[in-house]
Amino acid sequence: MRHLLPAAVTRAAVFVATAVALRAAPATPPLRDLTRYADPMCGTAGFANTFPGATAPFGMIQWSPDTEAGTKKGGYAATDKRISGFSLDHLSGAGCVYAENFSFMPVVGPVTKSPGSVRTAFAATFSHADETAKPGYYAVTLGSGIKVELTTTARSGFGRFTYPAGAPPTLTINGSSVVWGAAGSDVHIDPKLRAVSGSATGGHFCRCGGLGTVYFYAIFDRPFASWATWNGDALRTGSASADGAQTGAVLTFDPSGGRVVMVKVEMSYVSVENARLNAALENPASAFTSGDFDAAVTSAAGTWNRWLNRIELKGGTETERRTFYSMFYHALLGPTICSDANGEYLGFDGRVHTVEPGRVQYANFSGWDVYRSECQFLAMIAPKEAGDMAQSLLIDYQQSGAFPKWGIPGGDSGVMVGDPAAAMIADFHALGARDFEAKSALDALLRAATDPAVHAPRTKLYERDGLEDYLKLGYVAEETHGGSVGITLEYASADFGLSQFAGALGNQAAARLCLAHAQNWKNLFNPATGYIAARRKDGTWAPGWSDDVENYDGHRVYVEGTAAHYVWMVPFNLKGLADAMGGAEKASHRLDVFFTKLNAGDHSRYADLGNEPTLQTPWIYDFLGKPWKTQQIVRRAMTELFSDRYDAYPGNDDLGEMSSWYIFGALGMYPELPGSDVLVLGSPLFPEAIVHLAGGDLVIRGDGAGAGAPYVQRLKIDGREWSKPWLRFSTLSQGATIEYRLGPTPRTDWGADANDAPPSYGSPSN
Repeated sequence: MRHLLPAAVTRAAVFVATAVALRAAPATPPLRDLTRYADPMCGTAGFANTFPGATAPFGMIQWSPDTEAGTKKGGYAATDKRISGFSLDHLSGAGCVYAENFSFMPVVGPVTKSPGSVRTAFAATFSHADETAKPGYYAVTLGSGIKVELTTTARSGFGRFTYPAGAPPTLTINGSSVVWGAAGSDVHIDPKLRAVSGSATGGHFCRCGGLGTVYFYAIFDRPFASWATWNGDALRTGSASADGAQTGAVLTFDPSGGRVVMVKVEMSYVSVENARLNAALENPASAFTSGDFDAAVTSAAGTWNRWLNRIELKGGTETERRTFYSMFYHALLGPTICSDANGEYLGFDGRVHTVEPGRVQYANFSGWDVYRSECQFLAMIAPKEAGDMAQSLLIDYQQSGAFPKWGIPGGDSGVMVGDPAAAMIADFHALGARDFEAKSALDALLRAATDPAVHAPRTKLYERDGLEDYLKLGYVAEETHGGSVGITLEYASADFGLSQFAGALGNQAAARLCLAHAQNWKNLFNPATGYIAARRKDGTWAPGWSDDVENYDGHRVYVEGTAAHYVWMVPFNLKGLADAMGGAEKASHRLDVFFTKLNAGDHSRYADLGNEPTLQTPWIYDFLGKPWKTQQIVRRAMTELFSDRYDAYPGNDDLGEMSSWYIFGALGMYPELPGSDVLVLGSPLFPEAIVHLAGGDLVIRGDGAGAGAPYVQRLKIDGREWSKPWLRFSTLSQGATIEYRLGPTPRTDWGADANDAPPSYGSPSN
């Protein structure tokens, strides 16, 4: 391994300002200690799939425990009894297992045989009573008596392992712990430098796009007494290198040096050298005492506290504050940094690129999920980072020829359907993230949405599936594309977002064209059933329809939902949808039946608020003259489906989407229309919330607020009476005061006038 050159350090230092900015988010002192309310354990049971380990806001590294066989989608399940290791990368709340590279596991006693492919070979029992999880810090005392403590910076980790007396401290590093199995891996031990490095190639997201090659570098605070590597089933004592599909390292330390072993570790998607550079710049080996570890924990907590102080709450119960800030914490876990401290990153073209100074390249965009409210939340609360995220999506397009559907480091997994990047970028722009090449992004998105010839020929993962049908027929045909109804409605929402984005940038012709395309939902609305259903190329309705199935005769037409869910997925033209249903009263009655159950699952006739296709539905009453019902259903969902416990979520958090839904609900607003700055209103949960926006403070006061008082009696904005159940972010972006008077019984006339309803966007001539 080459030593770092001074020039490399100097060049990389230019980019460290970005990491510093992530660690030092601005807020007005003095800061309240809000980390005590944020619990990383929330969502580690049930279906949320979160992880409890240490990470920084948007951090590249997520050093977290993996339980049992590593089959849990966040790596960890609170119901499990054993920890198999502590790996470096995880996704928060995703619907598939992913990554878990380079698992570190301390053990008591000698390692006498190779674990091979058995990820649980060194597993140890644990109890939640011996476990601590806080923002930026995780600790557990294993059944073996070893205490593990982990903390992180944006790109590096710092671990402290305290062993029981009487046995040589031993640590294993699994170079091929990636959950889907490594196609190749290597580990290299450098006793002179007290370092271990390596790489792993392989791993997939949802069995689709591959993760590529990931690198790591770890340096220890003390020399190794002995070492070994394994390769497959062979354990080789004294070996310093291994290269194969199943590799790892075993390190033993002289017990006379004490019971504590510390390590600093980093990953990179570019090279081992870059991983080493990340650690050198963010977590230098010159600071390696237990006091340094404690200081790193304090620094990580300070970083998180500065971010959490961007929203200050007053009042509410302890449980409500814990739930809110736990959701806020999880909303800041993705997308994640994929560029190194020197600005280098692996592009979608397979080449190494360097970001512009002051920028960060991001990956792990859960597009189908996060365009619904997470992107808008990040644009409001973190406009600089959100601008870099929008720029990252544009760069992905420039390198590959298309925007990702579900981007991971170095490529697109292609998971899910639609064109989420269009809505995501429009969302970022509408809610305040402007520091990106907006015109270039718009031009590229328009080409992707209107010209079938521009799509990358390499793989269908990169295409707007069925675009030719969509443009020619006005829908995606059932017999040619699975999920045809879901795809059509996703494109309609994406096109509406593009129309708003184009209009904001002054391209009125494109705005009109995209708005016209957004009305394609009408071509699938079947007046005979009152639902949106699948059609074939010849215009006939596909056989086998039912309102509570995802598939027709085994052929999927909806995506993680049914006709009962997808009929509402026209968030930009809800008046038009209600008219098609027979008017606002009939639509409202259908919603009443729909909300008989709040989370009935994705194969039901009722609401499925644990999944994305129906997240916007509680707010539809605002468009139908019954905002009090929105206030009621949103509050019911918040109190019945979310909590501060292990099972805190009704479904996958999906890299912050569910968390952002809750946050918006608690603030009393929601970005219903993709790519628009329209915020439809519910009611605030807390007596006061102060949102520190870039342009000024947004103060939301709720006189009489509480879990049992969701109903708006009166509303003022900046002292003026307000009768509309919606407003625009532009009204709030430079600071504003929203004052609610709330009560336990509905005021059915507030916001009920049809002229006060939020805007609906029909065809351009309307």
